Amino acid sequence: MRTKLLSLALLIAGIAPLCNAQPPSAPARPSEPEEPDYAFIAGGPYTQIKNSIQVIHASSYGTRRFTLPGGNRNEDSFLFFNRTEWGFTGRLELDVITPFSGSRERVNGSTTTSDYGFADSIIGVRYRLLTEDNRPFTLAMGPQVILPTGSVRKGTSDGSPGFAWDVAAAKDWGGPVFVISSFNYKVLPSADDTTPGSSREFALHGLSWATAIGLRALEREAGGNNHDIHVFLEGGGSWGHEIEPGTTVGTRNSSLSWVAAPGVRYGFLTTRKTLVEIGVSFPIALGPNEPKKGFIIQFQFEKVFGAPD
Repeated sequence: MRTKLLSLALLIAGIAPLCNAQPPSAPARPSEPEEPDYAFIAGGPYTQIKNSIQVIHASSYGTRRFTLPGGNRNEDSFLFFNRTEWGFTGRLELDVITPFSGSRERVNGSTTTSDYGFADSIIGVRYRLLTEDNRPFTLAMGPQVILPTGSVRKGTSDGSPGFAWDVAAAKDWGGPVFVISSFNYKVLPSADDTTPGSSREFALHGLSWATAIGLRALEREAGGNNHDIHVFLEGGGSWGHEIEPGTTVGTRNSSLSWVAAPGVRYGFLTTRKTLVEIGVSFPIALGPNEPKKGFIIQFQFEKVFGAPD
């Protein structure tokens, strides 16, 4: 359950492209994709421009070590996912997320249990309500549908369709520093009891939130191409219900997680309206309910098809 809670928190919170790297006084030229700045845990409100697609692949690993009589035990978690975003207009975008997650337990270096499989998918839309052109900050929000495409037996799903509401905001002062924040609330109305032989279902609720402070360490144009390096310091958390198996029927408990994460991203925007970015982050747990340390590696590709209106 702890692995699922962390994976869902990272998944919903974003681990994705999130914040416009160009200050409000210098918007992107209409023929180019927006050059997004992004954090790894906090989500941002900058939607895709019309007729642009963005594909993100992220891989994350986390581990926590416990000392036992005569040895050590490690709990490892893995999350691999692809996120695709499509801009219907400059304010409205479609998001499709397909994850693959897993967990592993090792004692003195030997694997004792291991489960991997597809996790629950997410389909959502986001609409940008406010922009910094005429408002003090940018704000976007929208609904999400959670599809039970994972496996309850492998621990990658709760076995219930669900709904979520995603909110993100950002403030860019046009200088080297910017801030983004996100909040997500989800409901799974009919999650399966994991107790063998039990047919009971539970309603599960969850929250995730995060804030990132970003620094533009480098912004440079060379040969018509743009290069940038952005550094992040993030903090966030998640709260959610989980089902604890019992003898004949399970119980619904709750878990709270906190995490801090420094990270860095390099971006390359070509003259042919193509953006490529790669970044790495190092989450550090601030509580007992998630992997103590780990890393996130993220790759992003973005392109505009034709000239937007």
